[in-house]
Amino acid sequence: MAAATRKVHGRIHVVVSSAELTVDQWSVLDRIAAIKGPVSMAAVAETTGLTGPSLTRAVDKLVTAALVFREVDASDRRRVLVDLSTRGVALHAELAPLVYSAESEVVEGSSTSVDELVRVLRGLTR
Repeated sequence: MAAATRKVHGRIHVVVSSAELTVDQWSVLDRIAAIKGPVSMAAVAETTGLTGPSLTRAVDKLVTAALVFREVDASDRRRVLVDLSTRGVALHAELAPLVYSAESEVVEGSSTSVDELVRVLRGLTR
């Protein structure tokens, strides 16, 4: 399983590094895109498996690259919300088919069950 994880991680890295993203940054971008709307940092952490500091670092880089914007929740100032910018939406639309294809190639070439690989992919950034 560890070998499959490394293989998937490596394939994703090749795709996203062309856009100067890390796999963690891609994971955050992809999760925000899937939720479609402002989402709390806590929800992103939960769905990506990233720890607080790792998530903050990834979001900081995405904000600097103008792919994501971050704001304090007006109804609860303790919560921080993140959402994709127009540029983030466009980059996600460009990279997502390539990343998903790379993931599928690993699944198709593996003797491991698809369910097990999906579980690994979801925990990839841990």
